[in-house]
Amino acid sequence: MNINIPVLCSVTLSACYLLVANTLYAAPLTLEERVALLENNLSSNMKELDATKAQLKKYESLMPPLEVISANPATPEKVDSASSMTLADISKYVKDDIGFNYSGYFRSGYAVGNRGSAKSYAIGSLGRFGQENSSWYDLEFSQRVYRDGNKMAKAVVMLDGNVDGQYSAGWFDSTSDNLLQFSDIYLTTRGFLPFAPEADFWVGKHTLPKFEIQMLDFKYHKSDSAAGIGLENWQLGPGKVNVALVREDLDAHAVDSSVSQTQQINTNTLDARYTAIPLWDRATLDLFGRYSAANKTDLNKHNENNGTYYSVKDAWHAGARLTQNWQNGGFTYVTAQMANNSIASGMGLVTDSSALYGYNGQYYGEHTNGTAWRFLSEGENYLLPNVIMAHALVYAAGNDIYDYYTGAHTDFNSVRAVVRPAYIWDTFNQTGVELGWFDQRNKAGGETYHESGLKTTLFHTFKVGTSMLTSRPEIRFFATYLKTFDNEITQFTFNDDKKDQFTVGAQAEVWW
Repeated sequence: MNINIPVLCSVTLSACYLLVANTLYAAPLTLEERVALLENNLSSNMKELDATKAQLKKYESLMPPLEVISANPATPEKVDSASSMTLADISKYVKDDIGFNYSGYFRSGYAVGNRGSAKSYAIGSLGRFGQENSSWYDLEFSQRVYRDGNKMAKAVVMLDGNVDGQYSAGWFDSTSDNLLQFSDIYLTTRGFLPFAPEADFWVGKHTLPKFEIQMLDFKYHKSDSAAGIGLENWQLGPGKVNVALVREDLDAHAVDSSVSQTQQINTNTLDARYTAIPLWDRATLDLFGRYSAANKTDLNKHNENNGTYYSVKDAWHAGARLTQNWQNGGFTYVTAQMANNSIASGMGLVTDSSALYGYNGQYYGEHTNGTAWRFLSEGENYLLPNVIMAHALVYAAGNDIYDYYTGAHTDFNSVRAVVRPAYIWDTFNQTGVELGWFDQRNKAGGETYHESGLKTTLFHTFKVGTSMLTSRPEIRFFATYLKTFDNEITQFTFNDDKKDQFTVGAQAEVWW
């Protein structure tokens, strides 16, 4: 914000003139007396303005450069003087001084099918693009509550949920798809640990960042948390240490499925990662693993031993992720992972293939230490300056796992492939197609169950950048054809018991 001294002087003189003129005309003076009084006041005001002007210049010359916090804390912006500050500089300075931040995400849209309302099918296998039929949101509020030197403390609250895309009423309740929950409520600090002053140390309802395959909308590494304690971004050697101990209680179901009873089992998970290990140019390696264990009461053990409830088994999960950023833009993730028991069960799902200890907070089935493993790849590449393609590829297999559809002692293998090429008209427009296909076979009890499907989505998007996976906001116009060939695993059908569906629609997605 530049201080314009001549303009300031002019405004001040005008104000003084109006004040003096008003005083003169209100008093019963002669014209000569009024002119003399005006000249005296003008002379006095000019002397005061000259003195103020000189004082301002003196303060400006003595004022040290102001430091304004930039988006990257490692590279603060230097402002030479108050007179050279812009409105953006002042905004950043005030925001940092207040210490409050509001960020979020949501997606919402409209779609209609050729037979009634649009239905989603096997998003975790065919991809989310062009078949998301609800509105999801995340809202995060954070307030810095302390800062002194290198010490900082910040309170964070995050809400997330879903808004039903069917009815106009959006009241939150337990019987509809209108959902709201507290996903985070914790205090994070920095500078309080002498051995790791640069690390983030937190306590509360929180967990380490999730690893997600965005195009298929599932988390291939995540620890659900009701409460916990964690340390993130501790620089140790070439990489960073991230570790958390979190609680996630599960409702174990009765063995007799006709009895709608559960018993609460306290479980705890140790999640440890060593991330951002530099390899070669623009390449890093992340190592991750976790162990989830049940902490049972005597009553829990009794109910399991007498066969009333499923026995909650410990489970482990480990993997590695290679990240390669390309010189011309774009990136590729390649991940290998392996798990056992209930975490392995999640990896075998056709629908949501997240590697979680429970299934939406529930625990089903007798697990017999079966294992599953998979390779995943996701990324985007600029094939030509005006052609971009995103992809998600998964190959998974398992042995002797409990499957939520085909039951205990299931062996499975599956292949999933989604590609999304597009032509880049300019920074704000892309036209393309997304093609998805999967094939999965489960073997259990001497039977083989087969399921396969495809998706074709034609689209045009309004964007604010050329990246498919990292630039938002985005508005999509799409036409999607979905087809299930065999549905022996999930028994899924579209409206009117059909095996295919055609939909058209539009969707907005934004984060800030």
